[in-house]
Amino acid sequence: MKKYDVVIIGGGPAGIVTGMTIKKQFKEKSVLIIKEEADGLVPCGIPYIFNLLGKDADKNKMGHKPFIDLGGEVIISTAVKVDKTNKLVTVKTGEQFGYDKLVFATGSIPQIPDFIQGHNLQNVFYIKKSYSYIKELTLEISDLRNIVIIGGGFIGAEVAEQLAAANVNVSLIESEPTCFSKAFSPELSRIATDALRKTKVNVLTSTVVKEIAGFNNKVSHVIISDGTKIEAEAVILSIGYISNSQLAKETGLALNKYDDIHVDNYGRTTIKDISAVGDCAQTFGFLTGRSDIIKLASTATAEARILGHNIFGIRIKKSSAGTLGVFSTEINGLAMAAAGANERSAADVNIDLISAKFSAPDRHPGTLSGSSDLTVKLYASPADGSILGGETWGGKSVGEIINIISMAIQKSITVYELVSFQIGTHPLLTSSPVNNPIIRAAEEIIYKVLQIQK
Repeated sequence: MKKYDVVIIGGGPAGIVTGMTIKKQFKEKSVLIIKEEADGLVPCGIPYIFNLLGKDADKNKMGHKPFIDLGGEVIISTAVKVDKTNKLVTVKTGEQFGYDKLVFATGSIPQIPDFIQGHNLQNVFYIKKSYSYIKELTLEISDLRNIVIIGGGFIGAEVAEQLAAANVNVSLIESEPTCFSKAFSPELSRIATDALRKTKVNVLTSTVVKEIAGFNNKVSHVIISDGTKIEAEAVILSIGYISNSQLAKETGLALNKYDDIHVDNYGRTTIKDISAVGDCAQTFGFLTGRSDIIKLASTATAEARILGHNIFGIRIKKSSAGTLGVFSTEINGLAMAAAGANERSAADVNIDLISAKFSAPDRHPGTLSGSSDLTVKLYASPADGSILGGETWGGKSVGEIINIISMAIQKSITVYELVSFQIGTHPLLTSSPVNNPIIRAAEEIIYKVLQIQK
């Protein structure tokens, strides 16, 4: 039996980044990653395997070579037991590995809707974060022409758009009035749903699936609540993800009400020398301080860096107020992104917001080739003007603009500070300095606050 300073169970983004951070900061420490598959996938890139990447999962591979290059070790196997008393991890082959510190980075798995009759029929699939599963899925559906996707969140909508672009007849069924409603405000959810409807996807919102039906144990159609039957050679279920925390539970780690592994601000569990990070671990909403459900690779890797620096003792104080939830997507050429609070999420926890938006071309003048309209919507506290959330939509610059807004939220920047935000501009790269949408939206909020105070 070999013993390591750190054993990490799981080789997704959280596991790899934790391992790399430890090896960079503590070169002398031995680190082992136990992962189930040799090859991994970039989670956010999975939808684009179905068309944009040429239906080739290999173009979306995520390997562990950077970790190996730093001196880390990897074994391909499944951890089946953790002996927390003797600090041993047993894998499927029966081999055991000792540890000083243990990290659960076991990720998340698709939620199984056992409340839908027929969910276990042949040709009912999920979007698993598994290289072998997704590679097999692309082969299984390669010749199919009628596919139904259940769930209108980011993954469901993006997969639907990509399949439709590959000339598949796709119907997307969402129970809420709009798609993307868990991440976007009502306004941006409507904009995003309209963008999806402009593709070849048949979008059915406010629609509940009654049954997945079939013949000879194989899918043939989907029945919705009004009795309508939609032909389906395959069904892809995308209704969310839950923590892959069964092994942690068997180990004796405390879980929260969502079955996420309970951790503190440094990723430490309730058992000494065992930590958890990424999708399997608990997150806290920045507005509420309560448990939240945010399962994003960007969140996971941020947590992984904090854990990697602090695993042998607190070296970097975690100063984040909680998980913001920074989301972005592009549908039918329209980029959209959100961070932090919006009207709906703030109302849920009884927090007052004031908002304003501003639109301008993302080049100046707007008549330049490649220019597109850019809208920024900011949400702030009417009490002190601090930025609590933001949304933006338009061209590809949206992806980085939301990161600026995210930093403003994390650092408690106010609209009063944003009006003096010093920016660099160029006609071919940015909006006009006169009409920077972030600054102008902040100005609009200040104006609204002044009107309230009169």
